[in-house]
Amino acid sequence: MIGAIIAKKSVRAGLEALNRRDISTFLSAWAEDAVWNYPGELPISGRFEGKKAIRGWFENLMRQMPQLKFTVHSISVSNVFDLVGNNVAAAHWEVDFTNRDGYRLQYEGVAVLTIKGGKVVEGRDFLFAMNEQIARLWGDSKPAT
Repeated sequence: MIGAIIAKKSVRAGLEALNRRDISTFLSAWAEDAVWNYPGELPISGRFEGKKAIRGWFENLMRQMPQLKFTVHSISVSNVFDLVGNNVAAAHWEVDFTNRDGYRLQYEGVAVLTIKGGKVVEGRDFLFAMNEQIARLWGDSKPAT
């Protein structure tokens, strides 16, 4: 159970770091060769491989969204008896975004994080919002590669 508690605290701390706009602290829990998957058919959608590409995606998020606030509703882990830092965590969150144009959108989602050796090796977001709303929020933004 200690591993599950650590995984849950780490996921919550990561979202709190994003609320503070502290990408370095957020990424400190990610492996160098990690992968980030963002859904949809937007310029910012896709698979981003490696910490540098993931950093670029989240830096773009901060540029596009001068105001953001994540609220964690719940975090679940697949292995409550994990002792070595290998787990899958699912975080149900709500976010309140305002983009650079002043467009505000609140929606919910789930992030699923695969953790190996205490580091996130893969993350994937699942969003509960309409594609048109997300497209308007992001505009024509594309992360730096």
